[in-house]
Amino acid sequence: MKILAIETSCDETAISIAEFFGSRKKPKIKILSNVVSSQVKLHAKFGGVVPNLAKREHQRNLVPILLTALKEAGLRNPNFEIRISKLIKNSKLQILNYTLEREPELLKQFTNKILPLAMPKIDAIAVTYGPGLAPALWVGVNFAKALAYLWNKPLIPTNHMAGHLYSSLLTTHYSLQTIRFPALALLVSGGHTELVLMRGHGKFKIIGETLDDAAGEAFDKVARLLGLGYPGGPAISALAETKTKDKGQKIKVKLPRPMLNSRDYNFSFSGLKTAVLYLIRDLGKTKAKRLRSAIAKEFQNAVVEVLVKKTIRAAREYKIKTILLGGGVAANILLRKEIVGTAQKELPRVSCHLSLAANTGDNALMITLAAYFQGKKKAPESFGADGNMRL
Repeated sequence: MKILAIETSCDETAISIAEFFGSRKKPKIKILSNVVSSQVKLHAKFGGVVPNLAKREHQRNLVPILLTALKEAGLRNPNFEIRISKLIKNSKLQILNYTLEREPELLKQFTNKILPLAMPKIDAIAVTYGPGLAPALWVGVNFAKALAYLWNKPLIPTNHMAGHLYSSLLTTHYSLQTIRFPALALLVSGGHTELVLMRGHGKFKIIGETLDDAAGEAFDKVARLLGLGYPGGPAISALAETKTKDKGQKIKVKLPRPMLNSRDYNFSFSGLKTAVLYLIRDLGKTKAKRLRSAIAKEFQNAVVEVLVKKTIRAAREYKIKTILLGGGVAANILLRKEIVGTAQKELPRVSCHLSLAANTGDNALMITLAAYFQGKKKAPESFGADGNMRL
């Protein structure tokens, strides 16, 4: 089964094509293409993603990325392309125009570049339809619908967070690991921090989530307080590895571990961010600047400790057989080290599957995986984008 997937939930425009073999119990994958265009540099000067700018860039990028993905997958040969636009019925052209009327630049590129293409040999089109930034999501959803109409292919609307969850199954050799159920997924990103109980493919139950700032959002905000760039996660991790420049009296930097011992599995990182703010204020600008690396290290330690301890406690309570780690913050080296090390020590019979560091960011390959394992085909007119979607 060949799945073409589209991801535009935030500030990455991504398209991937993957072929799946075998059964869902012992699946195999062949990655034909995986193209990602990041907008990080564009949004960095604003300190975060600007939804309307992201929407504009998705409109500009989707068609060129699709053409690249098809070429890499060996599914496009310009020598055999025909002007099928002349063969398309006016009724279908009207549907395509209506579908993309809110994305005029995308419609123009679609008409000029996509209509002439011979239909590629794919079996389905998957698309992220939530959660995420609604303006960005709608561009990808409408593009996927237009392709489905044009090529007569089934659509598989896919949850973005399910993509992060299933990305943990890819190995360094891009084979697929299997999940022993019940499983527990820790999903940590700029917009989400969730503990998801999984009793089967597509059988999700959120047993814990952030009550305010997500872990990735807290990293970004603290990075700004420390005068670092965007995104904040990599910047704080790098700073945490450097030595403090304070040569005077040793000051031990200590920050709280929010909700570490609460009876539930929810998270809260807003107070931790505020604690950093007050610490910097109390130290004064000069000393705080000298202690930036110590503050970054303690903040990272606090976040990781809360995430790991709650995950392990939940895994023990629910008798979990597999722990999954996904999302942008899953690239954090300390988090990866601690969750594997703690699980091996306290729950030696539990398997740990971590998303490859290179695949923790938003990408369309993870959407092909989620679509294959638990996606359901839907008619184009039966769904739309939903920025607040839950698993």
